Amino acid sequence: MRSFIERVAALVVILIASVGLFYIGREHKVFLDNKTIEMEGQSFRALKFVRVSVAGKDPIELMPRDRDLLAVVGPSFKLKVEVMDEFGEDVEKTIERELKPGFDKDMMLSMPLLAADRDDYILPPPTGPARPPENDVKPTDELVIPLDAAPPTD
Repeated sequence: MRSFIERVAALVVILIASVGLFYIGREHKVFLDNKTIEMEGQSFRALKFVRVSVAGKDPIELMPRDRDLLAVVGPSFKLKVEVMDEFGEDVEKTIERELKPGFDKDMMLSMPLLAADRDDYILPPPTGPARPPENDVKPTDELVIPLDAAPPTD
Protein backbone atom coordinates (compact mmCIF):
# COMPACT_ATOMS: atom_id res chain seq x y z
CA MET A 1 0.00 0.00 0.00
CA ARG A 2 2.82 2.39 0.84
CA SER A 3 4.46 1.75 -2.53
CA PHE A 4 1.18 2.57 -4.29
CA ILE A 5 0.88 5.91 -2.42
CA GLU A 6 4.48 6.81 -3.29
CA ARG A 7 3.84 6.08 -6.97
CA VAL A 8 0.67 8.17 -7.02
CA ALA A 9 2.48 11.03 -5.24
CA ALA A 10 5.32 10.85 -7.78
CA LEU A 11 2.80 10.89 -10.62
CA VAL A 12 1.05 13.95 -9.15
CA VAL A 13 4.40 15.78 -8.80
CA ILE A 14 5.27 14.97 -12.42
CA LEU A 15 1.87 16.20 -13.63
CA ILE A 16 2.17 19.47 -11.69
CA ALA A 17 5.70 20.01 -13.02
CA SER A 18 4.49 19.29 -16.57
CA VAL A 19 1.70 21.86 -16.35
CA GLY A 20 4.13 24.41 -14.88
CA LEU A 21 6.67 23.87 -17.65
CA PHE A 22 3.92 24.07 -20.27
CA TYR A 23 2.74 27.39 -18.81
CA ILE A 24 6.27 28.84 -18.68
CA GLY A 25 7.28 27.68 -22.16
CA ARG A 26 4.05 28.43 -24.01
CA GLU A 27 4.46 30.40 -27.23
CA HIS A 28 2.00 33.19 -27.99
CA LYS A 29 1.39 34.81 -31.38
CA VAL A 30 0.97 38.55 -30.97
CA PHE A 31 -0.55 40.50 -33.85
CA LEU A 32 0.34 44.21 -33.86
CA ASP A 33 -2.47 46.04 -35.63
CA ASN A 34 -2.32 49.67 -36.76
CA LYS A 35 -5.61 49.93 -38.61
CA THR A 36 -8.48 52.35 -38.10
CA ILE A 37 -11.07 50.74 -35.84
CA GLU A 38 -14.69 51.51 -34.95
CA MET A 39 -15.49 50.89 -31.29
CA GLU A 40 -18.64 51.86 -29.40
CA GLY A 41 -19.65 54.38 -32.06
CA GLN A 42 -16.22 56.06 -32.09
CA SER A 43 -13.60 55.89 -34.80
CA PHE A 44 -9.97 55.50 -33.75
CA ARG A 45 -7.72 56.38 -36.66
CA ALA A 46 -4.56 54.46 -37.49
CA LEU A 47 -1.41 56.08 -36.15
CA LYS A 48 0.86 57.81 -38.68
CA PHE A 49 4.01 56.13 -37.41
CA VAL A 50 4.48 53.85 -34.41
CA ARG A 51 7.41 51.82 -33.11
CA VAL A 52 6.60 48.72 -31.02
CA SER A 53 8.94 46.57 -28.97
CA VAL A 54 7.65 43.30 -27.52
CA ALA A 55 9.54 41.30 -24.87
CA GLY A 56 12.68 43.43 -25.32
CA LYS A 57 13.09 42.46 -28.98
CA ASP A 58 14.11 44.93 -31.67
CA PRO A 59 11.36 47.48 -32.32
CA ILE A 60 9.00 47.05 -35.25
CA GLU A 61 7.86 50.11 -37.16
CA LEU A 62 4.23 50.25 -38.24
CA MET A 63 2.63 52.65 -40.67
CA PRO A 64 -1.15 53.12 -41.14
CA ARG A 65 -2.97 49.91 -42.17
CA ASP A 66 0.02 47.73 -41.16
CA ARG A 67 -0.32 44.49 -39.27
CA ASP A 68 2.67 42.46 -38.09
CA LEU A 69 3.07 39.16 -36.25
CA LEU A 70 5.49 38.27 -33.47
CA ALA A 71 5.96 35.15 -31.39
CA VAL A 72 6.75 35.49 -27.68
CA VAL A 73 7.39 32.78 -25.11
CA GLY A 74 6.36 32.78 -21.48
CA PRO A 75 3.47 33.62 -19.20
CA SER A 76 4.03 37.38 -19.47
CA PHE A 77 5.89 39.91 -21.58
CA LYS A 78 6.53 43.64 -21.71
CA LEU A 79 5.17 45.87 -24.42
CA LYS A 80 6.67 49.26 -25.28
CA VAL A 81 4.91 51.48 -27.82
CA GLU A 82 6.39 54.75 -29.06
CA VAL A 83 3.98 56.95 -30.98
CA MET A 84 6.14 59.01 -33.33
CA ASP A 85 5.47 62.30 -35.08
CA GLU A 86 4.44 62.16 -38.74
CA PHE A 87 8.09 62.28 -39.87
CA GLY A 88 9.17 59.43 -37.58
CA GLU A 89 11.80 61.53 -35.81
CA ASP A 90 10.41 62.55 -32.40
CA VAL A 91 8.58 60.43 -29.85
CA GLU A 92 5.25 62.05 -28.99
CA LYS A 93 4.07 59.43 -26.51
CA THR A 94 5.52 56.31 -24.86
CA ILE A 95 3.27 53.56 -23.52
CA GLU A 96 4.60 50.63 -21.50
CA ARG A 97 2.50 47.68 -20.36
CA GLU A 98 3.08 44.20 -19.02
CA LEU A 99 0.77 41.64 -20.58
CA LYS A 100 -0.11 38.28 -19.08
CA PRO A 101 -1.82 36.13 -21.71
CA GLY A 102 -1.84 33.07 -19.44
CA PHE A 103 -3.02 29.99 -21.32
CA ASP A 104 -4.46 32.02 -24.22
CA LYS A 105 -2.51 31.34 -27.37
CA ASP A 106 -2.97 34.31 -29.71
CA MET A 107 -3.92 37.95 -29.31
CA MET A 108 -4.13 41.11 -31.38
CA LEU A 109 -3.12 44.50 -29.99
CA SER A 110 -4.77 47.57 -31.51
CA MET A 111 -2.30 50.44 -31.62
CA PRO A 112 -4.98 53.17 -32.07
CA LEU A 113 -6.91 51.91 -29.02
CA LEU A 114 -3.72 51.63 -26.98
CA ALA A 115 -2.67 55.18 -27.90
CA ALA A 116 -6.14 56.40 -26.87
CA ASP A 117 -5.52 54.90 -23.38
CA ARG A 118 -8.38 52.43 -23.76
CA ASP A 119 -8.38 49.26 -21.69
CA ASP A 120 -9.95 47.20 -24.48
CA TYR A 121 -6.93 47.35 -26.81
CA ILE A 122 -6.54 43.54 -26.72
CA LEU A 123 -8.70 42.12 -29.50
CA PRO A 124 -9.37 38.56 -30.65
CA PRO A 125 -6.83 37.44 -33.24
CA PRO A 126 -7.80 37.39 -36.90
CA THR A 127 -9.12 34.10 -38.23
CA GLY A 128 -8.80 32.42 -41.60
CA PRO A 129 -5.90 32.21 -44.01
CA ALA A 130 -3.76 35.29 -44.64
CA ARG A 131 -4.49 34.98 -48.37
CA PRO A 132 -6.93 32.81 -50.29
CA PRO A 133 -5.70 29.43 -51.51
CA GLU A 134 -4.60 29.35 -55.13
CA ASN A 135 -6.60 26.30 -56.31
CA ASP A 136 -4.05 23.91 -54.84
CA VAL A 137 -1.65 24.58 -57.74
CA LYS A 138 1.92 24.04 -56.68
CA PRO A 139 4.64 25.60 -58.82
CA THR A 140 7.34 23.27 -60.11
CA ASP A 141 10.71 23.91 -61.66
CA GLU A 142 10.41 21.18 -64.23
CA LEU A 143 8.21 20.96 -67.28
CA VAL A 144 5.94 17.92 -67.19
CA ILE A 145 4.77 16.60 -70.54
CA PRO A 146 2.38 13.65 -70.57
CA LEU A 147 3.74 10.57 -72.36
CA ASP A 148 0.75 10.31 -74.68
CA ALA A 149 0.95 13.95 -75.78
CA ALA A 150 1.72 14.71 -79.38
CA PRO A 151 4.96 16.60 -80.06
CA PRO A 152 4.54 20.33 -80.61
CA THR A 153 4.32 21.46 -84.24
CA ASP A 154 5.34 24.83 -85.53
